[in-house]
Amino acid sequence: MGFHLGFYFILLFLLCPMAAESQETICGEEICGNVTIPSPFGIHGSCYTRSWFRVICKQTHNGKRPFISINGIDIEVLGSLFSGNSILIKNPVTYVNRDHKMDDTVSLNLTGTPFFFSSDYNLFGSVGCGNLATVFSNDGEPLGGCIQPRCGGDGASEPEPGCFNKVFGNLSSSMVNMTAMYPGGKDESTRCASAFFFSRLYFHGDDPLAIGNGINIETTHVPTTLSWNSTYCGPAGCEPGPGLTSIYSENSCGNVTFQFPFEINDQHHLNHSWFTIICKKTTKGLSVPFININGIDLHILDFSFLLGNVVVNHSITYFNCRKTITTG
Repeated sequence: MGFHLGFYFILLFLLCPMAAESQETICGEEICGNVTIPSPFGIHGSCYTRSWFRVICKQTHNGKRPFISINGIDIEVLGSLFSGNSILIKNPVTYVNRDHKMDDTVSLNLTGTPFFFSSDYNLFGSVGCGNLATVFSNDGEPLGGCIQPRCGGDGASEPEPGCFNKVFGNLSSSMVNMTAMYPGGKDESTRCASAFFFSRLYFHGDDPLAIGNGINIETTHVPTTLSWNSTYCGPAGCEPGPGLTSIYSENSCGNVTFQFPFEINDQHHLNHSWFTIICKKTTKGLSVPFININGIDLHILDFSFLLGNVVVNHSITYFNCRKTITTG
């Protein structure tokens, strides 16, 4: 049988590298691959105030790419735009009568997030032929649409044509409907078609679908402007505090004072870091600091920024000892 007795234990952390990393982190100028991450988005925890704006820098086969997670879908960030409350993302398109051999894509639903597709920055587009492509809000209200040109030839070698138009109103989710405009046309009602929102700030010219290689039926993602409503972030807004992370700011829990790199929270939370201090209330109303390491809450007795250590109350494990030994 094992017995446990509390004793003092010192946790050392590499202070100098952490301080150097903090001083090099300038919010609004972080870089992932060739993309500069604009505020209020950020890679470092001090550069975003809400989890919606957290950026993960992933290693892909095309190098490092920045991603944000929206309702469980990882969306690639392409960069910032002229507007202060919008960014450019790689948005998946929606398919109708899709060839089963094509890779699967998903529709991005922004419901429950601060994000929306703004009609000020985006157009509605569709690739296909012979259909009226209409986009609706979830309550059935039509928001826009366009008429695809009629199919030409046998469609085997010619690229699918397309159309685009303005969208009326901002939206967080939508439904797309394809209505055949030329009944009786050869296979027009069953041919693959796609619909999407794309950024008018990214494409230029009278016919943005024809720029470069353009957007064709095999295009699975298009550049789209994503905007957000700052009221979701509360009275303080979405932007982080000005300047670099300060290593001199102090916070206390009980009789222990903490500085960089630790932060204090009053309870467990899902996105805690290694340097999160959990400030608990005892039955006597006293505040006691803990740090959670691999699922175990360790009582913090002291902290020293200059020495780079934390003193915790750690347990001793006993074997084959008399039952009269008390546990700590």
